[in-house]
Amino acid sequence: MLASGNYEILKLLRSCCEFPVHTFSKVILCGNSGAGKSTLAKAISSICNCNEEVGSLLDRVKNIYKAAGPPKPLTAGIIPYNIQSPRGNMVLYDLAGQPEYYTSHCACIEAISLSSPAIFLSLVDVSLSQKEIGKQLYYWSAMISSVCSECPHPSEVIVVGTHADVVNKESLLSRSKAIEDLAKAIFKKQHFRGFIALDATGRFSDNMKEFIGVLSESNDSVVQQCPVISSDCHILYAFLQQMGPSEQVITISQLLSKLQADETNVLPTETSKMIPLLKILSDKGLILFIFNKHSPDESWIMLQKSVLLEKVAGVLFAPKDFGEYRALASNIGLVPIPRITECFSDLDTHMLVEFLSQLKLCHLVDSTLKIVDTSQVLLDLTRGSDNGSCYSLFFPSLINVDKPDSFDPAYFNTKGSFGWLMRTKEEHQFFHNRFLHVLMLTLMNGCGGTEMACNPELTSHNRSCIVWSTGICWNRKDGVTILVDVVEQFRSLYMAISLPGPQYQELTVLQDIQNICNQFCPSVDVKEFVIDPRQVSTLFNKGVMPSSLSCVEISELKDAILNNRSGARDLNGKSVLLAEWTNADADACLAKLIGIENDLIGPKLEDLMNEIGAVIPSKWRDVGVQLGIAPGVLDGIQRQNAEKPRSCQVSFEQVFNEWKLQGSKTTYTWTHIIGILRRPAIGENDLAETLATKFK
Repeated sequence: MLASGNYEILKLLRSCCEFPVHTFSKVILCGNSGAGKSTLAKAISSICNCNEEVGSLLDRVKNIYKAAGPPKPLTAGIIPYNIQSPRGNMVLYDLAGQPEYYTSHCACIEAISLSSPAIFLSLVDVSLSQKEIGKQLYYWSAMISSVCSECPHPSEVIVVGTHADVVNKESLLSRSKAIEDLAKAIFKKQHFRGFIALDATGRFSDNMKEFIGVLSESNDSVVQQCPVISSDCHILYAFLQQMGPSEQVITISQLLSKLQADETNVLPTETSKMIPLLKILSDKGLILFIFNKHSPDESWIMLQKSVLLEKVAGVLFAPKDFGEYRALASNIGLVPIPRITECFSDLDTHMLVEFLSQLKLCHLVDSTLKIVDTSQVLLDLTRGSDNGSCYSLFFPSLINVDKPDSFDPAYFNTKGSFGWLMRTKEEHQFFHNRFLHVLMLTLMNGCGGTEMACNPELTSHNRSCIVWSTGICWNRKDGVTILVDVVEQFRSLYMAISLPGPQYQELTVLQDIQNICNQFCPSVDVKEFVIDPRQVSTLFNKGVMPSSLSCVEISELKDAILNNRSGARDLNGKSVLLAEWTNADADACLAKLIGIENDLIGPKLEDLMNEIGAVIPSKWRDVGVQLGIAPGVLDGIQRQNAEKPRSCQVSFEQVFNEWKLQGSKTTYTWTHIIGILRRPAIGENDLAETLATKFK
């Protein structure tokens, strides 16, 4: 009989050998439709799962394709492959190339890219024009930057040129050099491994050997960068692999019950300790873990990843010409809960709603299209007390309504109206669909809508909320009207607001847009402008180029407001706000809209003392010097307080008072003091970042 300690060691060794969790990497095949992703996925799987040399395998790979017929031309959703081989263990994801899937692809990859980097194989058809290849690579680079924004390490990127057999060798050499140089510039924020041209005929066998070698090197590299995997993770994954076919979807409570019934179990049996282990396995791509925030014990563990990635996502977002397509959604992106239950009858509806909601693909709404508390609704669905007939899921990515032809120019010409434009700096940059769809979900939270129109005219003021494929417009109950629209051909997003009065205290729409852009478009550099609200209708109706609008850069407007140059009414002859209020009210409203309200009113002494004086009291004099306070004044403060208790804090308070007396609106601001803290003479970068988040 083995001692329990020895048994635990043997169990761990067996688990590490049979299921070496720490050695797995995520490999993601991305590219436009027809690039050859599925063909390459099968080739990688065939080669890596065999111990023979690559060269001798090429004929075998070709025979596999001949026997099976041509690869399925249209992949639905994401098809995962688990590969264990001497050349590297990996979970390979084959992404469908149709634009309809792009938003769901981003959401799924985001969920498994939180702590460990991935390997991206970006496929392009080398027979296409250089311009089209560049366009595709720029798109996938933006997608990779977005989905990996939370990961602490850059991802590996290998660009694969497919259909090389249709290009003659001489032309292929020059094309390959040009594509590699272009890709090197495009993927500069990732670890670019190089460009390799391949085909399915085996004509470039040396290239296939090189590709497998580079893929193996990338696999080793990302595995080394992954967080340390605990022994519990290995044992847990080994335990999960023993589950039967009927147990491919289980909850944490079910898992813990099985562990408690196992006399040899050495794993923790508390939910709080199990969740981090499951998140690690999910990040590795070995399982899908769907956390139930309303009831953590009922969180789901999906062992068969393809059920959600291929079946659910593949059907929900399928293009109309796909065999998987089901007419589930209305033209404004509403899918009734009973349709979800009917279409996926073998899956738990509660789990599906949590899965889709957590990925920020949809909102649960009631019959009046108000966003509802999912916890109670899902509880009723689980108990069977409600069949969900009055609830729907709203998917912005499934909206199939064109932008209304026009709206009344007077719509934003009354009372307080404000127009704002955000445009990418570079021609190849753009606001991709994932950003737009998450933005629409966020803005829906502020709608307070009682009706969503299918194809309304914007002049219908009685409607609370209307949506179309690139934008949203709603009338809030307090009289505020907000319109947001994306103009893809101009690489621009613009917003218009109509305010019945200086109701700016709760108006944070612009900050929401900026925050979501920073999160989902991290590689996009933008310029922001205030535009004459009377010209919004021109932009909306005629699609006029933004350069022809009456625009003022945000930085110029900020300076005008802080210097009290009546920037709210008129700036260099350009109207930036139509207001019936006083200049002071208009200035305050604009300051709120563009995020400088704290700078406009200046810091409060109480906040300065609590956030700075109490944290770095000994640096009061250094801060005073950087604020431009005369040495003689600082000497006087020091003499006056030298013998007092808490002399440093008292001195800091006098320094802040002196700064306020001497400073103007342009210097007595949080922006200015935060900049002071960042200077080398002060060296308080962490404190500066904290204050920037809190007060800017």
